Amino acid sequence: MATANSITTQRLFALLRLGILGGDYPRPIFERMSGTKWQDIYNLALEQGVLAFTYDGVRKLDEQHQPELEIKIQWAYNVSHIEKLHKKQLASAQRIVDTFSQHGIETMILKGLSLAALYSEPSHRQSGDIDIYLMGDYERGNKVASSIGCNVKYDYFVHSEFGVDGVNVENHHYFINPNINHTARYIQKVLSDLVCNHSPHPIVSGALMPSAEFATLFLTRHSSWHYAREAIRLRDICDWGVFLNHYRDSIDSATVMQHLVNSGLERYASVITTLAEQVLGISSPLPFADKQSDLSARVLEDILTFENEQKHRKIGFLRTFMHKIRNRFSRKWCYDLVVPDSYWGNIWYSIKTYITHPLAVFRAKL
Repeated sequence: MATANSITTQRLFALLRLGILGGDYPRPIFERMSGTKWQDIYNLALEQGVLAFTYDGVRKLDEQHQPELEIKIQWAYNVSHIEKLHKKQLASAQRIVDTFSQHGIETMILKGLSLAALYSEPSHRQSGDIDIYLMGDYERGNKVASSIGCNVKYDYFVHSEFGVDGVNVENHHYFINPNINHTARYIQKVLSDLVCNHSPHPIVSGALMPSAEFATLFLTRHSSWHYAREAIRLRDICDWGVFLNHYRDSIDSATVMQHLVNSGLERYASVITTLAEQVLGISSPLPFADKQSDLSARVLEDILTFENEQKHRKIGFLRTFMHKIRNRFSRKWCYDLVVPDSYWGNIWYSIKTYITHPLAVFRAKL
C-alpha cells in the first residue's frame, strides 16, 4: 500500500503533473525502474481514479524512462476503455440536452462532464452519473423523461434518477440536501442565488456550464460530504486543482472566501487546495490564511490508504450493515478535525434515512 511519502506516490504525482499540465519532470526518480515498480504506479493510479491522466504523463517521459511494452499495452487498453465510457456518457448527455431543449427546457450540467471539459483530454477524466439541473423545470423534466420511455425513480428527494442509453442521470431538485445542517442550508441558498450565472457548455452543445463561484461552493460541499463518510480519491484532488487553475484569473475570490467562511467550509477547502498545490504544483487563486499543513498531510495519507473494497458489492445483509457501522466509527476524526458537519448529527440523520428508506443501505449503483 502506497503512503504519502513513498517513492511510488512521488512518481505518481510527477506523472499526474506531466500528464495534466505538461512541463518538465524529476528524471532521477524514474531511473532504472523495474516492471514491478511500474506495476505499483499502475495499481495506485487505478485505485485513485487517475489511470488515464497518469498514462498521459507516461507517454511524455523520455524514451529511457518509459515502462516495458507489456505494461504500456495494459495501460493503453484500459485507457481506451475509459475513453469509450466517456464517449458513451457524452452521447447520452447530448441526447438529454437535445430532448429537453425540444420541450423548451434548459439543461445545466454539474460536476462530471463540466469538470472533464476543463482538462486538455476530457475523455481521460473518469465519470459516473450525469448530474443535471433544469433551471427550475424539475417536475416538467421528469415528465419529459418518462414520455421518452425512461423509468424515473424518486428514491431521494434531492434528485430524481433515470437511465439514458445505459447511463444514469441525476436530475437535481436541490443542489445538495438542505436538511442536514447549517452548512448545507447556507450553501443551498447561495447556490440557488448563483445558478442564474452560467455560460455555454464547452463539450455538450446547447447545455449550460455553472459559474466559477457556483462550482467552487458546490464542489467543496459535495466533496466534504463524501470525504467524511467514505473518503475521496486523487481524482477529486486533480479535479479541484484543474478547476482552480482554469479559473485562476476570473474567479471572484473575495466572494467565494466569504461564503466558505460563513458556511464553515473554509478549513476543508484550505486542506484540499493545499493538496492540489502539492499534487499538481498549481498556485491557488483562493487566499487561505492557514494552509492547514499538518492536517493536509493526514488527509492525504487517508486518501491514499483508505480501503472501502466492499462498497457497491452484494455482500449480504449482515456484512453490509456491519461494514457501514465500522466505516462510520473509523471516520469520526474527519468530522472532528476536517469538515463542518457533526459526527453524531450525521449518524442520527443516517438512522432516520434508513428508517424511512430501509433498502437504501443495500442499494448499489452500477
